[in-house]
Amino acid sequence: MPPKKAQPKPAASSKVAVDKSFGMKNKKGGKGQKTIATLQQQQAQAGKNKDDKAKERARELEAQRKLQEQKRQAEMAELFKPVQVAQKVPFGVDPKTILCSYFKAGHCEKGNKCKFSHDPNIERKAEKKDLYTDVRDKDETMENWDEEKLREVVMSKHGNLKTTTDIVCKHFIDAIEEAKYGFFWQCPSGDDCKYRHALPPGFVLKSQRKKDEEDEKKQEISLEEFLEVERHKIKGELTPVTADSFAEWKKNRMNQKDAEADLIRKTKQATASAGRTTGMSGRDLFELSPLHYEDSDEEDDGEDFDLARYRRETEDERDRAEKARIEALGGSVASIHIT
Repeated sequence: MPPKKAQPKPAASSKVAVDKSFGMKNKKGGKGQKTIATLQQQQAQAGKNKDDKAKERARELEAQRKLQEQKRQAEMAELFKPVQVAQKVPFGVDPKTILCSYFKAGHCEKGNKCKFSHDPNIERKAEKKDLYTDVRDKDETMENWDEEKLREVVMSKHGNLKTTTDIVCKHFIDAIEEAKYGFFWQCPSGDDCKYRHALPPGFVLKSQRKKDEEDEKKQEISLEEFLEVERHKIKGELTPVTADSFAEWKKNRMNQKDAEADLIRKTKQATASAGRTTGMSGRDLFELSPLHYEDSDEEDDGEDFDLARYRRETEDERDRAEKARIEALGGSVASIHIT
């Protein structure tokens, strides 16, 4: 084989990048530094056309705009940042089951160290089944049937719907009382249970009623405690109540009541004596003027009424009247006694 020909070497570029700022970088002074920056900028723009320069300039402006926007948002967030108050957790509840209120607002400072959940779906996961809604109410009903479905049900032997009622299922109530009701609870009567699986509005469970009664009993105070509380509300210098002081107060009170009753009686008596009876009761009139209410009926003559004699006289009179009627008809009767 003939020897290979030597490949021609590419011609060396005649243009060599020359650093025009060589020897000037160590110079001090603002004027020298400006000159260096200008030379470097001119050297960077060398060999580029106008379109490339315009695109590069646009990218720089966009980067500067984004940087300024980020700074502005950071300043606004720092300016209007609310004071974080400790979020309260109910007793016995895991904080990880509660959504962080500051994370929800978008400015939780604790991050992964926050004891509350940062999962937006945590509220849906912790949602409980509604006790006042029957999920079967959303099932298909006769209102949504078409003609074909209706004909199929009518012709079917076992297609008739069961009679429903508003009575609440006892198994449903027992499950709630025993804390067994949930998304996976199944009624012992099956899915075709005709009773409702929802509590009516205002329904109170036995356990809840018992708990409310216990709470009310705990809040009640005895009569002694009530009197003690009211006694402490009274301010000023007071006289302690003893057996002697109470007996003296009671005696004075009874004397005062007797004096008031005597004054009222004398006033009524003077009014009745003057012939004015307005505003007086019948008892007052009878007690103050008994002469006006004496019995004015005539006294009896002393003869008692004989009911047996009156009955005999009446029967004899009726017998005589009957005899006269018979004689007028032309008959004769020896003796007639009508009872």
